[in-house]
Amino acid sequence: FIMVLFILLFVLSHNQAKDETFFRQMRLKFGAKEIEQDKLLVSQELFVSKVQNFIKEKEIEDMAKLLVDEQKITLILSTPILFELGKAEIKPRALPVLAGLAEIFRSVENPVIIEGHTDNLPISADKFESNWDLSFYRAYSVLKFFIHNYDYSPEQLSAIGYGEYRPIVDNNTPDNRALNRRIAINIIRVSKAASLMSTP
Repeated sequence: FIMVLFILLFVLSHNQAKDETFFRQMRLKFGAKEIEQDKLLVSQELFVSKVQNFIKEKEIEDMAKLLVDEQKITLILSTPILFELGKAEIKPRALPVLAGLAEIFRSVENPVIIEGHTDNLPISADKFESNWDLSFYRAYSVLKFFIHNYDYSPEQLSAIGYGEYRPIVDNNTPDNRALNRRIAINIIRVSKAASLMSTP
């Protein structure tokens, strides 16, 4: 141990200027990461607060829920607020709500995954072959709204339809089926996004 310490002191004294530059760069590097992470945490807290306040202002608490976990921040919208039964076109009266949310969501650069979900009742609309199709085109409608009206980067957004296959409650009552008919807008949190990007 004494020999190792002696060698270390010798190297430090011999390369003092270089070592000081190295350690200063390392301090800045780690310090920058800490500051950046603090900013990210504050930004996410501010984002959540803005969404919660918007839900209250629009008085849509019964149709919009915000969930936060370690991997993502999820806004769940009941489909009646956005779509007519069996349709994938956004309601005209829903456009101001979606526009307000789009403005808030622009404050984050994280990946955004938009999910469509339905209940398990067979689809009766001729335009769609299955609930799977309907759920995807609803999610896709929201994605297109964000891109076409608010200049979101297509690289940031993705849409997916799960149909009836990921219910949050049993489809055994009309109320439960209404809960399962939903759009989920997911903001992927930084740590999760980093792991996804690093996956080959």
